[in-house]
Amino acid sequence: MKTNNFSIITILLFTFIFTGKAQQSHESSLSKISSSPITYAEKITFHSKILDENRIMNIYVPESFHVASKDHTYPVVMISGSHGVKFFQMISGVIRHLSSVTRMPEAIVISFEEETHYAPNVYANGMWGSREKLEFNADPDKFTKHLKEELFPYLKEQYRAADYRMIIGVSGSSVYPLHTFAKEPDLFQAHITVATADMIGMGYKSNTTFIDTFEESFVKNPNRKAQFYLGVSENDISKDKPYIKNMEELKKRLSPFTSKNLNLKVEVIPNEDHYACIIKALLSSVEMIFPKEKWSPRFREIIKQPGNALKNIDAFHQKLSTTYGFPILPKAERWNSVNSLRFIGGKLLQDGRVEESIQVFKRRIQYRPRSPWAYSSLSEALEKNNQLNAAFETQQKAIALAKEYDTKYLSEYEEQLAKIKTKLEKQGKR
Repeated sequence: MKTNNFSIITILLFTFIFTGKAQQSHESSLSKISSSPITYAEKITFHSKILDENRIMNIYVPESFHVASKDHTYPVVMISGSHGVKFFQMISGVIRHLSSVTRMPEAIVISFEEETHYAPNVYANGMWGSREKLEFNADPDKFTKHLKEELFPYLKEQYRAADYRMIIGVSGSSVYPLHTFAKEPDLFQAHITVATADMIGMGYKSNTTFIDTFEESFVKNPNRKAQFYLGVSENDISKDKPYIKNMEELKKRLSPFTSKNLNLKVEVIPNEDHYACIIKALLSSVEMIFPKEKWSPRFREIIKQPGNALKNIDAFHQKLSTTYGFPILPKAERWNSVNSLRFIGGKLLQDGRVEESIQVFKRRIQYRPRSPWAYSSLSEALEKNNQLNAAFETQQKAIALAKEYDTKYLSEYEEQLAKIKTKLEKQGKR
């Protein structure tokens, strides 16, 4: 028995030592060689003369911003108040994904690192127990002036911001978005509020609510266009019956205007808590503002329609542009999808619609002027159309851009150029 115990102990000890050495060996083989940060946004500090203070802004810009032509402009999504920093990365990531699969336009996302929340003081009207007011002790009108005269022009000049803006408010940080929906109807084209069923029951005066002010605004300006979303978690609703009353009152009072220019969605997010519901609410609000049937172009179906392929693609996007009030362009590139100029140009070429293919590839170059791939694709179409000199010059441009910006396929571009040159020599043209 003692021998057996000794044997077991020996085996365990040996195993421990061997495993430890193996672990050390494993750790050694995975030792860090190098590291670099992954950045997706930047932090900007600037001075506001209107607010007379330094401001810190987080900003995410779409990946295409750095490679797309100046034809491209981007809506702005502003996350309000102190919650903005907390949810900036998540909201930016969701928007990045949805825009990459053409479920919404690419957009700039901003939030602020601020101690002062520029919201109006409001009466709680029993929404927060015995608390009489929510006091922010700030001037929301001055902040609005800052946005109109300083920040939005800056974003337009430096980041090609479009004249289409959305604001997101979560819980207590939704007071300023509610204020702008009531008092500044043209400042934002879409308002997204989450965990806000209590806030809409508050108001500028005792025993008046934001709902009252919303209705007054639409009565005075029944033709105003607006998108308003309010989502609240099921858990919040189960605790506070006044929240349900507020939501029903909001729908009732604004329903007369939904048949015209108001798009309104008020909903309970099932099986979720106060802050946990934000992603689901964001997805739902995006579907409301940018419904799939409008925002998911099927390029293969579009080019089957009578008429010119590129004109049909342009017509689809012009309709969107008219609806939303800013230029919405066909995607030049889209990862792993047929719904882009890159793919559909190749499809047209494959189908023998060579002239239309050339038109599409020229537009792709217009939208991606530094893309060697775009030039090489056009060269291929020109070659197939027997425009060999033009194909040769275009392929030379592809090679020049590849050497300057992206050498990944340089050898392939050079091989293609050599083939075109051989054809030209056989025809005695070079």
